[in-house]
Amino acid sequence: MNYFDGSAFSRDWTSHHIPIWEKLLRERAQEPLRVLEIGSFEGRSALFFLKFLPNCHLTCIDTFEGSVEHRTPGSRHHTDMSEVEARFDANTKLFSDRLEKLKAFSIEALSELQRESRRFDVVYVDGDHHAASAFTDAQQSWDLLASGGIMILDDYLWQPAKPAAERPKPGIDAFLQARAGEYEVLHNDYQVIVRKTWSPSRDAASGFTIGGRSIDEASGGSIKPPLVSFVVIAWNYGRYVGATIDSIKAQDYPNFECLVIDNGSTDDSVEVIARHVGNDSRFRIETLPENLGQLGAAFWSLDKIKGGFVSFVDADDVLLSTYASMHVQAHLALRQSVAFTSSSVAETDALGNILAVAGGGAVDSQSQTRNLHAEASVFRLPTVSQQHFQQLSARTVLVPRWASGWQWSPGTANMYRASHLRLVRRGGEARHMRAADGYFNFMCHGFGGSALIDVVLSGYRLHGENAFSNHESSPWLRSGTPEYYRLAEEATLTDIDFLLANAGRYAWMLDGGYWSVLDLITRETPKRLRRFYGDRKVFAVFLANAPTLAAEFRSRVFCREILARFSGSQARKILRAGYGGKLKQRAYGEIALSELRKALSILRKHK
Repeated sequence: MNYFDGSAFSRDWTSHHIPIWEKLLRERAQEPLRVLEIGSFEGRSALFFLKFLPNCHLTCIDTFEGSVEHRTPGSRHHTDMSEVEARFDANTKLFSDRLEKLKAFSIEALSELQRESRRFDVVYVDGDHHAASAFTDAQQSWDLLASGGIMILDDYLWQPAKPAAERPKPGIDAFLQARAGEYEVLHNDYQVIVRKTWSPSRDAASGFTIGGRSIDEASGGSIKPPLVSFVVIAWNYGRYVGATIDSIKAQDYPNFECLVIDNGSTDDSVEVIARHVGNDSRFRIETLPENLGQLGAAFWSLDKIKGGFVSFVDADDVLLSTYASMHVQAHLALRQSVAFTSSSVAETDALGNILAVAGGGAVDSQSQTRNLHAEASVFRLPTVSQQHFQQLSARTVLVPRWASGWQWSPGTANMYRASHLRLVRRGGEARHMRAADGYFNFMCHGFGGSALIDVVLSGYRLHGENAFSNHESSPWLRSGTPEYYRLAEEATLTDIDFLLANAGRYAWMLDGGYWSVLDLITRETPKRLRRFYGDRKVFAVFLANAPTLAAEFRSRVFCREILARFSGSQARKILRAGYGGKLKQRAYGEIALSELRKALSILRKHK
């Protein structure tokens, strides 16, 4: 078959490879394959793929600026690249419905394809000839190649007399060494052609079982292990963040991604992050131009990650290698789905020396539901042994959403359901200068409950710059600084204002539990709630949101709930504001009933 009839070309570096390509691709020629080509020039290889694979979709990446040899006057390869691009467009015009042209540098285009979770069945790497470029193109596109897919690496023997850095072979060799064990070699000559035989997600699926049977086998590959997203938010923690990244790399749970955010650092955090991430394709780095605060950066990250479970990892903390496996296994085996799990932590000094072990707060044993579902009836991770599963079952406690007070370990120790994080995400301003767990834990717990894992799975570093704690936990001492507690009080007011302003969204969703969530996010015990609501700042927030509450709730419910939290003139002012300045008849009746209940309560105490 002549693939090039009617087309215009100035050079032919492709035709002699075609017999090999035909042989390797013939069995799949009629399949709707996804093909990626890095380096297209005039479109010879593109036409081969489009014609030999009549049902394929082809994505072509090229700057159409040429390599050094194309741009150097006097070189035998010197070319007018604008004419090259015009020939490419003319040669492939008939296939525009199956062709995607990305005019960009490969490092940028491949990164975007990764963010879009694209996958390809065939990848042809024929870009820049420098060793570093060949290595980078192969590494990035390998993660886009589906298991069983074919990668063609061109120009392996190109210009052997050139310095190593200026030819593809050393870069291709480095790539093949880095990916040893993940491919089989199909052809090794001027081109190296390999078939991908292994990918982390598929390897994880093969060991993921239910009732002793592989879930990959049982579902035909349609069900996969959960994807975990780690989000590292770093601000001026250059001396610690490298250890944090290394601990994530060491996870025994294979199906994860990690977004590392430099949150406007002014120290060497950017360099440290880049050095420790290296070329690990599971990691992405984002740099924010200003410090959005930990919570602000966490909100921002939710549009960048894909995992069903999320852990925000403080840039001065570390994870034990079993962290992700144990949290995911607990989520999948709990008798009741929860918004997040929280494990115990080892508190260490700045150098990593252990000072204490801390877990979540105590809850009334009568409100706890212990143990997981039976091992044989749940999805089982291959990285959690039977002994560890039994440990989880004995040491995991379900905390119902009506339980009040801080129950959990700080920051890094928590793994959230991404759906709950997005449910309580706040819009508006980008900056939120506060800890992410201080917001997410109370809000997510109020919406979906939580579970405590009484097993140490992370290290919490104590040092001179911790806002929350500079010393190990003690039941008789406050952990944070006075400034921390002042800011926490202000944050509580903003949380209450957010929940009140969004009553229309959340009241129906919480199905009668809206007011109990409101009480929960005050951070106060039931005995102190009335005094908390009596504060003038809290009163002002309710007064401002009274019309929203009155419009959302029936008169009886609105009056009853306001009177349960406020007394005297404060209650009447809120009710009047809700009803446009004038109390309804129902309000007068509820006020009278409230006063009667108070009087009866006082009489009982005196008897």
